[in-house]
Amino acid sequence: MRDARGSVQALTAGQAAVVDVSAAIASADAASVERESARAIDAGLPPAALYEVLLQSYLFVGFPRAIEAFFAARPILERTAAVPPTAAPADPSAWERAGEWLCQKVYGRNYEKLMGTMRALSPDLAASMIREGYGKTLSRPALGVVEREYGVIAILTVTRMWRQLRSHAIGAVNVGGSRAGVRETIERCRPWAGGDAVAEALRAAGMEEGRARR
Repeated sequence: MRDARGSVQALTAGQAAVVDVSAAIASADAASVERESARAIDAGLPPAALYEVLLQSYLFVGFPRAIEAFFAARPILERTAAVPPTAAPADPSAWERAGEWLCQKVYGRNYEKLMGTMRALSPDLAASMIREGYGKTLSRPALGVVEREYGVIAILTVTRMWRQLRSHAIGAVNVGGSRAGVRETIERCRPWAGGDAVAEALRAAGMEEGRARR
């Protein structure tokens, strides 16, 4: 895919929309969240997918900022009937199975090391990461796993969470994304993160100039 200037783009229009909405949420700018949500729908992102982008943000920016993002995007969500009538039924066992499967897919051969590190930090947080994060939330079907990972990378870029950014940059490729897609995701965050943060994010992800194509 090429943009209006003929430059090759690694992200589809839908993936780019996910990135932009995610970065706007992380910036805590309500006007930006509303604007990018409207642009996402105009770009063809399904309303249910937009809902998922907003929902998954609570895992990375917390409930307060996620709630404010929903308020900001509320006019678009209501106009497109994106909000489901009821919450998905609770099924902790299914969340556990789905979470383990998805986390293993994202982290690949580093999965056991990750879980060992997390359990040493907090066994409760480690369990919640699998059940609540990867199972209950990130395994929901209305948004693809590659799109989810690109959205997560955008949030981590804007919030400057370099350790986790590095892991999810690798994870995005593990689940079917590309290094070019990761790089473009980070670079799209410039309006919300600033040039210095984008440069640092590229270094953290191993995407700085001279290494991006390896």
